[in-house]
Amino acid sequence: MKKGLMKKRILILSVSLLLSVACGLAEITPSPPAAVVPTSTSAPLVVEPVATTPPQETGEVIPATVAPTAAPLASTTAPPAPTAVPAAPASAFSLPVDWTGGPTYGERGWQTSVGMFFADATGDGRADFIAVDTDSVYVLPSTGSSFGQYQDWTGGPAYGELGMFFADVTGDGKADFIAVDEDSTYVLPSTGSSFGQYQDWTGGPTYGELGMFFADVTGDGKADFIAVDTDSTYVLPSTGSSFDRYQDWTGGPTYGEFGIFFADVTGDGKADFIAVDEDSTYVLPSTGSSFDHYQDWTGGTAYGELGMFFADVTGDGKADFIAVDNASTYVLPSTGSSFGQYQDWTGGPTYGELGMFFADVTGDGKADFIAVDNASTYVLSAN
Repeated sequence: MKKGLMKKRILILSVSLLLSVACGLAEITPSPPAAVVPTSTSAPLVVEPVATTPPQETGEVIPATVAPTAAPLASTTAPPAPTAVPAAPASAFSLPVDWTGGPTYGERGWQTSVGMFFADATGDGRADFIAVDTDSVYVLPSTGSSFGQYQDWTGGPAYGELGMFFADVTGDGKADFIAVDEDSTYVLPSTGSSFGQYQDWTGGPTYGELGMFFADVTGDGKADFIAVDTDSTYVLPSTGSSFDRYQDWTGGPTYGEFGIFFADVTGDGKADFIAVDEDSTYVLPSTGSSFDHYQDWTGGTAYGELGMFFADVTGDGKADFIAVDNASTYVLPSTGSSFGQYQDWTGGPTYGELGMFFADVTGDGKADFIAVDNASTYVLSAN
């Protein structure tokens, strides 16, 4: 009797336990899987003219000189791609327009593979095409809608063994030819229709181990000599007829891991020091007699896969950050104290096979995109 009763109780308890578990499982409802939203992609329009073989130039051949490389002291590993979402631009670059009607370039270069520069050598407010060849230096003046015919501005070979630059060091509104040689730095002042005679502006060797630049950091309307060395950054102010003595403007090593630039991003008429690092982009504003402390202007990684440039493309007097990527060309407008959000200005890949430049060739106060290809030279005007 007791054993049978015990078995019945055990059986009842087991059935009750199974019913409890079944009820508990019935209350647990699994969540439906999250919906997967497909990302839409649009194939960018590639602006890529058909390449042709440029004609060979003739003239006296000067043995090429090897310029010292100003390699940044940094890892060769590329930083991660920027995560910023491009904003809708208020402005953009126009479609490319052929400005030369055929191949145009300079055979002798230093900072680029070929010797091409864009600066206002004529003093009319429009940047001109300057081609440094082995036989001479030619200028193709900008008409505002095209580049004119070749004009021989030196009457023979002219170049710098360590570097060639074009900037207004005399303060007359015309870009001058600056040739940095091993023995000294020479200036060939622009007359508006030619480059004058060599003038020794330093009286001895002057260069920067990490880079040489010419920009108006003092705010007097004359481009100064900026030498970036491993120990500090030095400025040799232009007097209008020579470069003054070295002045230490940073008090210690200052450079960018991915690039060093000088442009007026604050809009006060003085070129500032821009250092592009792996983690962010920093600006050291010019005080007119030194570069101030580092200021983080992007709050994170910002760079261009194919190139980085600083020029005033918006026309507000402040140089903007231009990043040329494989996908498109982006502009981060300067606010005067930081760079804004990414803005897609070309809507697809745009670049020059032989070089990319940003200068105001139309004369409207906004820097234009200049793409030099094997076939021709194209301009995308800033709108």
